[in-house]
Amino acid sequence: MRKYIIILLVAVSAQFTQGQSPWTKEKGKAYIQLGVSGLFYNKAQINGINTTLAADYTDITTQLYSEYGITDKLEALLIVPIKFAGFETVVNNTSRNLSGLGNLTLGLKYKIYNEKWKISTGLQYQANTSKNDLITGLSTDFNANTYLPYLSAGTSTGKWYYFGNIGYGYMTNNYSDYLKFAAEIGYNINPKGHLILALDTKNPVAKESAFTTNLTRWPSYLDRQTYNAVGLKYNYEFSPDKYGANISAFGAFGNDNAPLAPSINFAIYAKL
Repeated sequence: MRKYIIILLVAVSAQFTQGQSPWTKEKGKAYIQLGVSGLFYNKAQINGINTTLAADYTDITTQLYSEYGITDKLEALLIVPIKFAGFETVVNNTSRNLSGLGNLTLGLKYKIYNEKWKISTGLQYQANTSKNDLITGLSTDFNANTYLPYLSAGTSTGKWYYFGNIGYGYMTNNYSDYLKFAAEIGYNINPKGHLILALDTKNPVAKESAFTTNLTRWPSYLDRQTYNAVGLKYNYEFSPDKYGANISAFGAFGNDNAPLAPSINFAIYAKL
């Protein structure tokens, strides 16, 4: 494991593990979550090199996450990330900021097997709706569209639940495609709370040209981004099947082309 620990934004891990579990909402039912995460760093692993940056970077995400049951087996997904990116140089304390929409995500998930084990398949489309400043190099997300088909399987027994999923991310604009795998194991530690161990990985399958042509290299959203994250989450429902909140933190190893910094993620949600 590397000397430094990388903690990933909620927009990365929660989007995959939560949005791609095998369970689907019943017809007419909805889930809405509002989350926030902050990443503050001056180090990054870039092209295999542990790099000390010439500025202090800030990357804050506020994200609306929603699911809606179209039928008992088919659900729709919408993720709207609003991001704030900025930096302050170490030498002369010059600061630059950029805020705007990140990569808007639309998705469909269909349950293909509904016995003790649940199996679902789905497709997410992450639109290139981010803002990019060519002068400062600031960006609010990846400068590419992504198509992410996936397969998910899981079950629950007693106080436990567990699932895993695997997907393949097709990226445009000369960004590298990647293989995505995630899994969760959750335990009901009290009537209203779950303690959850989560795994979330992203590993490129090819080296395209976006990394070498991106001369500004905003460290949060580089091409060929790699990580193998292990996280701990706690979910608490103030009112069962109605309102709740969760908090999480993820640490990673084998990371590349990503920031090196700690972060805590917090969200509140409603089941409608």
